[in-house]
Amino acid sequence: MRRVLVIAYYFPPLGMGGVQRVTKFVRYLPDFGWEPVVVTVKDVVYYARDESLLEEVGRRRIFRTESLDPLRLGRRILSGQRGRRQAEGRDGGRLGCLERLNRSVSPWFFVPDSKVLWLPCAVPEVSRIVRRMKIDLVFTTTPPHSAHLLGLWLKRRTGLPWVADFRDAWTGRDCEGVPTGFHGRWNGWMVRCVLRAADRVVAVSWPITRDLVRLSGRSMTDVVTLPNGFDRADFEGTRSSGDEKFTITYCGTLSPMLNPAVFLRAAARAVQDHPGLRSNLRLRFVGWVYGVDLDRMVSEHGLEDVVDVVGYVSHRRSVEHLMASDLLLLLLPKDADEGMVTGKVFEYLGSGKPILAAVPRGEAARVILDYALAGANILVGAGTIQET
Repeated sequence: MRRVLVIAYYFPPLGMGGVQRVTKFVRYLPDFGWEPVVVTVKDVVYYARDESLLEEVGRRRIFRTESLDPLRLGRRILSGQRGRRQAEGRDGGRLGCLERLNRSVSPWFFVPDSKVLWLPCAVPEVSRIVRRMKIDLVFTTTPPHSAHLLGLWLKRRTGLPWVADFRDAWTGRDCEGVPTGFHGRWNGWMVRCVLRAADRVVAVSWPITRDLVRLSGRSMTDVVTLPNGFDRADFEGTRSSGDEKFTITYCGTLSPMLNPAVFLRAAARAVQDHPGLRSNLRLRFVGWVYGVDLDRMVSEHGLEDVVDVVGYVSHRRSVEHLMASDLLLLLLPKDADEGMVTGKVFEYLGSGKPILAAVPRGEAARVILDYALAGANILVGAGTIQET
């Protein structure tokens, strides 16, 4: 069996959608004749943990390194230990503040991102692995985009074939949060170096593929679009809705960019116009909430007896919530990048449940509308796009 070195900063037991793509790669690559060897970081400040995702990858070889990036150092300073501890309660608030501070300050000092400070610790580890194991291929997945710089270094040092996987866009000066033109030009130079050195480039959506081809000047055959999807095994053994109340579920993060205020206002209006609906309706929010006061919004609209705030749960449990629902709510930021298609979109589709999608024009809307035209139960709109 051939060996692939998988370099991924975000990896289980970290949770949420950003780790699931690489988790499924590592889980299923052996079925296609590839043994994955993973290099990732030790515990960092992060919103959620999901041990069940780590169980999915089984007995794969996983090497975890130290890092000098602020989120790794912040965990050690604020938790007072190097052990594995979930950021929650009082410490969760402090660590969340550190995360927000890192997002606002680090773009001024670190290019392409603060995770570039992982490289001094990761380089010796990947060098040792390449030297001692028979690695046939290097695979890097981002964000953070600095992980591709590690792939670039390995390519120049060893000449091994290298595949660079883009889960988000990286377009240089157009990157969100780039503070100055100088930072943008530096970003642009880095991404062009990566794109021209990688043997193959993989992108999660067609708009990202198009931008990467434009930046690299390479042939379309060198950039492959490999969208996210859903794993049928995740749905095995889960039950469909058996609740007497009509349950609308949102699974995912809520934040200032993913704010449910309009939906809650509409729900409150519906309950006001149809009082009998109150006793037969449940609105369920499953996932991490930060930057928005969901409890206050629920109270202001008088929906305390209608809304159920579950909080973050394991991926397995979130799928169970999907299957126990009558309607799924999908939200994307109104100014989302054209190429943004979260893994949640495909899991919603995989559930077979009706979907109410409030999404902007872009790849996510296209995927959803394609399924709607194919006969899926999907309502698209809520003021963000015109198609219905």
